[in-house]
Amino acid sequence: MSKSLPLTDFRAVRKVLEPHEFATGGEEIPPTNLVDPTVWDGIMHLPDDVAIKISDHNGTRLELLYTLWGDWITAIGTPDSPDELFNCMLDAADCFQCTTFDFLHGYYRSALSNLRAALELVAIGTYGNIDPSNKEYRGWKNGAADMTFLGSLRRLHKRLGKKSGGWLLKQAEFPEKAYYDLCRFAHSRPDSSDGALWKSNGPVYNNAAIQMVFYMSLRIYAICYLLIKFARPAFTLPVDSRILFELEWLPNHGETLRAFEELYAAN
Repeated sequence: MSKSLPLTDFRAVRKVLEPHEFATGGEEIPPTNLVDPTVWDGIMHLPDDVAIKISDHNGTRLELLYTLWGDWITAIGTPDSPDELFNCMLDAADCFQCTTFDFLHGYYRSALSNLRAALELVAIGTYGNIDPSNKEYRGWKNGAADMTFLGSLRRLHKRLGKKSGGWLLKQAEFPEKAYYDLCRFAHSRPDSSDGALWKSNGPVYNNAAIQMVFYMSLRIYAICYLLIKFARPAFTLPVDSRILFELEWLPNHGETLRAFEELYAAN
């Protein structure tokens, strides 16, 4: 049987924003069709339980993911002078935010799928900055053509492969491998489905899945910042995000650090 958290726990009480706290929108409308308590509990019971348990034991990880997302917001740029990468990074910010939210609530596969979307968006935007008049890219912007992560990487390698750091754009390097890892979850393959990650039929606390999502989140942030440097040579990495290239226990640390040193040498 479920039980209520004590009111001394800050997570026990839900809060809503006042209209003036929204940058845009935020109209306040009195309830017109309130959800039934049983339906609410049926939707929220399991993810609420997981969120409490994950935040009980992963405060440092959640703080880092929240900090990285905040850094990303500042790295996007200003809407007054957007480049081709601007909107892609803006949408990727939503993907990163969704990843952390889904991670907190035990939807590990969905969290990983959002990381794949973020990586693909940044690769496409990077190529857009390099070749904004490309027919396929322009078609993608207008919804008339497809652009993919792998296709963007191939095009980038063709143009930048001989430049400093260009090796990471090659086939079978760690950015491509990370993308293929994420594809397993985006397509919910048998060993990468929700059930496979939960070892259950609904969201539950699973330490192996938690660690996987956390590590992969850091990897994708790092790869995205490497790609951004190709698109924006004068870009400076946010200070707090430098930790992405300092964590020796992170998968592919050696290659990631090498690429960082080559691309950000002037910074």
